[in-house]
Amino acid sequence: MKPGWKLTCGVLLAMCINSAYADEATEARVAKLQEMLEQQQWQMKAMAEELAALQQGRIKDKGKSEGKPVQAAFKDGLVFEDGSGDWKLQLNGRIQADYRGFVPTEWKNDGFFIRRARLGGTFTFLKDFSVRVEGEYGNVSDGSKATTAMTYGYMDFARWKEARFRAGQFKPFFGLERTYSTNFLDFTELSLATNNGAIFTSTYDRGVMVFGDPMPWLNYNFYVVNGSGQNNDDVNDTKDYGGRINANFAKLADIKNAVIHLGVSASDGNIGFSTATGSTLTQATEANGATFFSVSGLGGTKKADRSRWGLESSLAYGPIKLSGEYIYANFDGVTNTGTATSPVSLPVSMQNKAFNNDIKAWYVDLNWLVTGENWADTYKNGVYGRVRPKNNMNLQNGWGALELGLRYSSFDASDFKNLLTTTAANGSATNFTTGAEAWTLGAKWIFNPNARLVMNYVHTDFDTPILVNSKRSGSEDAVHVRAQYDF
Repeated sequence: MKPGWKLTCGVLLAMCINSAYADEATEARVAKLQEMLEQQQWQMKAMAEELAALQQGRIKDKGKSEGKPVQAAFKDGLVFEDGSGDWKLQLNGRIQADYRGFVPTEWKNDGFFIRRARLGGTFTFLKDFSVRVEGEYGNVSDGSKATTAMTYGYMDFARWKEARFRAGQFKPFFGLERTYSTNFLDFTELSLATNNGAIFTSTYDRGVMVFGDPMPWLNYNFYVVNGSGQNNDDVNDTKDYGGRINANFAKLADIKNAVIHLGVSASDGNIGFSTATGSTLTQATEANGATFFSVSGLGGTKKADRSRWGLESSLAYGPIKLSGEYIYANFDGVTNTGTATSPVSLPVSMQNKAFNNDIKAWYVDLNWLVTGENWADTYKNGVYGRVRPKNNMNLQNGWGALELGLRYSSFDASDFKNLLTTTAANGSATNFTTGAEAWTLGAKWIFNPNARLVMNYVHTDFDTPILVNSKRSGSEDAVHVRAQYDF
């Protein structure tokens, strides 16, 4: 064979061999790509199944255990839930930082105060049950140590909106103003008629309560409590019985953007829960300044009954709201012989003396949401709640909501004139009086539903001048400024 032919055959043989190897490589590559594609399709199918399970809230951990993704949201509180409705945890808290100034200056120091600082939570489970626990944080007056007190500590069964059941420590609902959350008061403090004092000795009590809305326009509650106040166990077998019924006739008549609220409250119990030396009835001004009324030694080892009833009304249309209450309280019993709050001694005229005396108090207030929000939007279950500004404050598109208010309140305990706590054992002198009236002017800047700035001016006139810290005066003036955030 000639060399040229040899070369040509060799080239052809090499090309055939390379082609065979190329075909094998191509087939291997195709097979590998097909394998990868099948694997990706399997992965995509698995991801689609997992996504569907997540959307349905039924994801399973490969058959070993079951779990549900927990979602967190903020709606007037930090809320955690899994979407099933089986459980929900809502955290709540508030801070109310005050500045207060007083005239006469001798009566009370001007300064900064923490009115309330609270943190708690409500856990709802199986839709019908819930537990709420909340603590109040503060300090003793000298700041040497911290103190904590429980405000709410109760359980609810709420299967039926017509009848919910509560047991534990809670706020018994009496009247309109006292049923408010302190987050949403129209003014910094309650009126002379409803604040904690002679008529109401405590905001919270322990017992049971049934409450509900049998009709969309009708609300009620009935309760049985110890009558011994916040964080106190009972010291006798007598209990306080009470209730409240109210109706919104604007809802009944289908009047839009309006509230026509009428209600009545009543309770019956005793005041002999404090100590063997008897209870002391006291009343301070709306500004929490001077204590102007004091009667010592009521009840104690001798029973002293207290019965109360009240009428309430509120008319609202659009941004205007007019509210008022009248409360009557009767105290019936025998004064305690011996020493009242040391070092004050009971005068002879008070020892073993039967009494049947009344206290009458009332208020009326007018509030205007200048920025046009609707009071009816805040009304629910017989009480007003959170105001939501049309435009939250953000320094660009909105400045929040503005509320202006005026309140008059009156306290009349003239029946107790002969029982006033005295500064002398023979009853010859007293630092107190039996009546007062107050005017409160308020402005509230609501930045958003959770933050606000409140400013109040309170002027109080007393029936007769009172003596505090060696200064006697017939009136008190106070300025309140409060910065508040709640959730």
